[in-house]
Amino acid sequence: MTTEMSVGRDDESFSNSFFNALLRVLTDASGSLWEAIDPQEADGSPNGAEPIRIMLDVAGSLRGKVLLEFPRAEANTLASALLRETVTEFGEEQQVALVTLVTSGASAFCAELQQEYGNVTINACAAIETMQDRANTVQRTASNEAGNHIAVCMYTDSLLMSQLSAHSVARSVAANAGILGKTGGTAGLAEQVNLDLVLDVELNVTLRFGKRQLTLREVLELTSGSVVELDRQVEEPVELLLDGILIARGEAVVIDGNYGLRVTEVSQPISSALLR
Repeated sequence: MTTEMSVGRDDESFSNSFFNALLRVLTDASGSLWEAIDPQEADGSPNGAEPIRIMLDVAGSLRGKVLLEFPRAEANTLASALLRETVTEFGEEQQVALVTLVTSGASAFCAELQQEYGNVTINACAAIETMQDRANTVQRTASNEAGNHIAVCMYTDSLLMSQLSAHSVARSVAANAGILGKTGGTAGLAEQVNLDLVLDVELNVTLRFGKRQLTLREVLELTSGSVVELDRQVEEPVELLLDGILIARGEAVVIDGNYGLRVTEVSQPISSALLR
C-alpha cells in the first residue's frame, strides 16, 4: 500500500497513515478485522484513569517524537485482542504486547514512508509521563467486527511538525512548477511564484574544503592526531553545497571566531538549484 500525503496537510496524513498501519497489524495479530471509524461513533468516554502511554522516537530523514495515549479501557481491549483472552487489569504482559503491536505497526509504516520521505525509523517504548511539546494533537478511533472500540490520542512534537510542513511546502513547489510548465508559463514566472512559498524555510548548507577516498582499513586505523590529506590545494576555493548541490565557491574567512565564506563565484542561479 502506498502512503498518500495531501499537500499542506502532511501532519494529518501522517497520523492517519500510521493509525491505518497499526490497524492492519492488529487485524493480523488478533484474527479480527479492525477499521477506522469516526470518533463520534465510539461509545462512552475516558473514565479519568491514567492512560497507557507509548513514546515513538522518529529518526532518519524525519526526526521528532510522537506520544500515543490509550485510555486504560481501550488498552485492555487491545491487550485482550492481542493475547486472545479477557484482560481486566493492565500489567507487564499486556504492556509488552501493546509495545510489540506498536513496534510492528511502526515498521510497516516506515516501509510505506520510504518512497515519500526516504529512510525513516521509529522506535517504540513504554512511557510514564506525558509530553509537554504538543504541537499537534489528533484522536483516532477504530472498531472490529465484534463491535469493540479502541481510541488513541496522538501528540506530535514541534520538530516533527516543522519537517512535515517543510516537506509539504516543497511538494507544493514541485507541483506548481509542473502546472506552470504544462500551461506554458515562463521559467522566470514559475521560479518567482514557487520561491515565494518557501522563502522562510530554513535550509542546511555545507562548506566543503575537499574530499578524499579512504579504504576501510585506513578508516579503522584513524586515531587522535591522524592527518587526512584532502584533494584540494590551499589556494583553491571552498565549495558551498545545498543538499549536496554545488551553489557557490569562495574564500574561507574567520568571523568572531567562527568559520565563514566570502562568496567569489555563484556557479548557477541559486533558484534553479532549489527548484531542480
